[in-house]
Amino acid sequence: MNPSGQARRLIELIRGGAQTQAIAVNVLGLPLLTIVPKNDSGTVTAISKALRNAKLIIFVSPNAIECTMRSITDAGMVWGDLVNAQTRVGVVGSSSRDALLRHGVEAGAIVMPANASQSDSEGLWRALQNHIQDWQAYSVLILKGEGGRESLLDHLQAAGAAVEALSIYTRIPLDSSSNQWQAVQGLDANTSLWLLTSSEAVRHLGTILPSFAESHALCSHPNIAKVAKEIGFTEVAVCDPGDESIAQAALVWLGEQVKKSPLPKAGGH
Repeated sequence: MNPSGQARRLIELIRGGAQTQAIAVNVLGLPLLTIVPKNDSGTVTAISKALRNAKLIIFVSPNAIECTMRSITDAGMVWGDLVNAQTRVGVVGSSSRDALLRHGVEAGAIVMPANASQSDSEGLWRALQNHIQDWQAYSVLILKGEGGRESLLDHLQAAGAAVEALSIYTRIPLDSSSNQWQAVQGLDANTSLWLLTSSEAVRHLGTILPSFAESHALCSHPNIAKVAKEIGFTEVAVCDPGDESIAQAALVWLGEQVKKSPLPKAGGH
């Protein structure tokens, strides 16, 4: 499951694809993590100063973009006034690229992996090396969530770049007493597919629900698949990251289930 607010487009893609294939499917969104922006004056001041100094800005997720842009706007500032015209902006996938474009960032400034199968930190690092050679002349800003460590930071520091990482949001796990858990309790493991896009979210899932024996999981990264197996998922597949790739893989799974044991057709009785 995506953090709250990030899953909406994925759900729409799956519903639309299933409708095209005339498959009736119930797509549930379970926000295992809620994103809470850090918008205190100290954080906003640090963001604005760091944006002015950076020659490369890296957003680790669409949430990092939305939280940053919201902080800038709420403070009465404008992206174009803070960021140098020659500054590059690195992201790992198409969802982040689209978010930047919506906020007016020039497409030519954006650096991302060449294809969906490389949409992770390692893929972005390879893409960045195609554009930048003299890392010792670069000041880099990484905008991320609270906690964790970005592998990109290690690569950048080893290459000689001056790196600053700012945490601009926190992730709040879905409370165990929330009514939203009721939607997924008692799901038929044979006809249900869990879409998992965050290792942290999967770990939290494992602390709440008792068993995933015979449950199917589709994960957007091998590391997430590893955690899914650790909490008990027995049928685990990995797909390319990005909403389009995840939706396509989910639709393939749905089609296979229809062949095995036909699901209701959309509009049928």
